[in-house]
Order: sequence, then C-alpha cells, then structure tokens
Amino acid sequence: MSVTPLVVDLAGERVVCAGAGPVAAAKALPLLDAGADLVVVAPEASSALRAAPLTWHQRAYQPSDLDGAILAIAATGTTSVNDQVARDAAARRIFCVRTDGHGTAALPAAVRRGPLLLTVSTSGQAPALARRVRERLEDEYGREWGELATLLGELRASAGVTAALKGIGHAERRRRWHAALDALLADGRPNADRHAALAALGAFEEQSLS
Repeated sequence: MSVTPLVVDLAGERVVCAGAGPVAAAKALPLLDAGADLVVVAPEASSALRAAPLTWHQRAYQPSDLDGAILAIAATGTTSVNDQVARDAAARRIFCVRTDGHGTAALPAAVRRGPLLLTVSTSGQAPALARRVRERLEDEYGREWGELATLLGELRASAGVTAALKGIGHAERRRRWHAALDALLADGRPNADRHAALAALGAFEEQSLS
C-alpha cells in the first residue's frame, strides 16, 4: 500500500461518519478536538457519541450526507454500507477512512503534546502494533516536549529574534536555530533555558519581549 503522511487543518470542516459504535467513536471523536464539524449518521449511537458536541442524524446513511464534506468515515460494521460510503466519497473526490479495510485515507494512532503531534501508521496492516508504538511514544514524550514546541514557536514570532536573523544567509540562520534547539535540549531532555536559546540565535531577552 502506497501512502504518504499529510497533516490537515479540519477546523470548521464538515466530516461525516457513517456508523456510531465504539469503533466509529474511536475514529471520529478525536476530530472534535481538531475543531471539525462532525456529523454522525446511524440509527443508534454509542453513549460516547451521544454525549459529544456533534450532529447526529438518527437514521440510515444516505449518499447526500456527504454533500459539503471534506472527509468521510465508513464505520457501520456492514461491508455493503461501507462500500457505498466509499463509492460516494470517491464520486465527490473526498477522502474516505474505512474501519473494515483499506480506504483512501487513514487516521493514525497519535500522541499530542501541545503543538507537537506524533503519529504512527502501519498503512492499515497492523493496528495493534501502531497502538503499541503510540503507547511507547506517550511514555517517552511528556508534556515538556509540547512546552518546548510552544517556546520555539514563541521565539520564531519574537521581534527580537526576527531582527537578529534579518539579513543573514539561510545556512547561518539554520545553524543558529539548531544551536538554539541544542541549548534547549542540553541534557537530551527539554528545558526552559530561554536565555541560552536567545544567545544562540544572537538575540536578547529585552528585544524578544518588545
């Protein structure tokens, strides 16, 4: 299976999930955290989906449900219905995630630490392995890694850093950012040594706070 990773901004986008059992909930509910406008279509729904802030059409799936959607999830537990969802998605040229086989997209196992997103995919071949690797990532990458990503983002947006890097070549700019990252990972773990990072970038604290 030939796949490539792609990070998509789903904020405000319509995502339709056909099916509302536990498997559907596991696939669809994380998309709410991404800001998706989640629509679930199923005669019955799990308690987790019923309690979530989404739109639930309590009926069988209809092809028109995909109108205006950016992503479809086929998770009904009935192969013929999932086939129909996949065909309807293909006709509209939108991606389809299938829980019973290979769709045109997949929702990988993920670990989120603030702006840092770590994902694992086995291209649908070994979901259990993907979960196991995700668990290892959860243990290895704690909250401090998200704080590190946030700090680096703040430095990139800093007026002082922008001024310090203005006019220098790409290679030197890259060298300084790598030096700043090394300063923030001095012992192999994230730290909040903002002063050391600013020094590596050739900037000053008072500039960055201006």
